[in-house]
Amino acid sequence: MARIFDLFCLTILFLTTVTAAAAQGANQASDEKCDGPVYQAKEVSQKAKITSKPIPTYTEAAHKHNVNGQVALTAVLCRSGHVTDIQVVKGLSYGLTEAAIATAKQIKFEPAQKDGEIVSQTMQFEYSFNLNPTRRALAKEPVEGRIVERTALNGTPCPYRLEVSKEIWAKIKTRPGSPYHNEQGNLDLEAILTLGYFDQKQSHLRLEEGEKGGIYVVFVLKGLSEKDLCDK
Repeated sequence: MARIFDLFCLTILFLTTVTAAAAQGANQASDEKCDGPVYQAKEVSQKAKITSKPIPTYTEAAHKHNVNGQVALTAVLCRSGHVTDIQVVKGLSYGLTEAAIATAKQIKFEPAQKDGEIVSQTMQFEYSFNLNPTRRALAKEPVEGRIVERTALNGTPCPYRLEVSKEIWAKIKTRPGSPYHNEQGNLDLEAILTLGYFDQKQSHLRLEEGEKGGIYVVFVLKGLSEKDLCDK
């Protein structure tokens, strides 16, 4: 009996050690650091340029609890080409902070330069999560070429399932930080409608005035089938 107890204790100790090591490895992977000096935007001669900024999707738990708000992060756009040293300035519950962090790690950029050398630069990122966004004033013409401040989905009778949300965002090429083009906006809407979830006659694109002189691009989508879109 004593031998069996000893074996049991050794097994528990082994599993605990393996679990702790795995957790430590996960933390190291999520807390990548940038070597060398890091500069503020005002200290570099050429600021880092974002070339691709993916949009996070809602977690199912956040959908269920109707969580809205904003996640703010600071990060280093490292000279290595990686987004590192991510710190949470303002977070949200039900996995939305983690979703924002995971998305920030996927940002693509051209590193900053200082005196002709590639350097690392700090930057802050904000991700808005809003299941029930309020309407802003319609954007004034011309809208062509104005910076996209935000893209959003609106108008369905209920929140999207996570899988559906991923499908929709995968079709959208118009992203925050890039100039808006009418042709691309219409192509994005057409691509979303090919998924078959939405009424083609009632769904449309709404362009709203942004907060910083740009525009909000809102895809107003009317669902054909609540069963296909909603969590039950």
